[in-house]
Amino acid sequence: MNEDHLGYTIKKFERVAKDQEKKGIKKYGKPLDPKDLKYDWIDMALEEQVDGTKYLIAELEKRKFIVDKIKKLLNAGNIDEDLCQEINFWLDVLKGK
Repeated sequence: MNEDHLGYTIKKFERVAKDQEKKGIKKYGKPLDPKDLKYDWIDMALEEQVDGTKYLIAELEKRKFIVDKIKKLLNAGNIDEDLCQEINFWLDVLKGK
């Protein structure tokens, strides 16, 4: 098990959870109350998941755009062939190839 990654993940989760709670209190004037009947928590969670998926897709598109730009610049310049191949390899890894 990668303890460094696990520890980082837990700390990041805790930090984001606390920040989100603060945002919620600022927006709604109170912490989330599961007994609050004004909200359908399932619908709200679904809306958040849809937004999260949109953000993931947008980030994938942005990374593809950046990788394609870098590859175009590499192919246009006078860069050492071995270095160019290595950079292209890592750009493909970044794109998920």
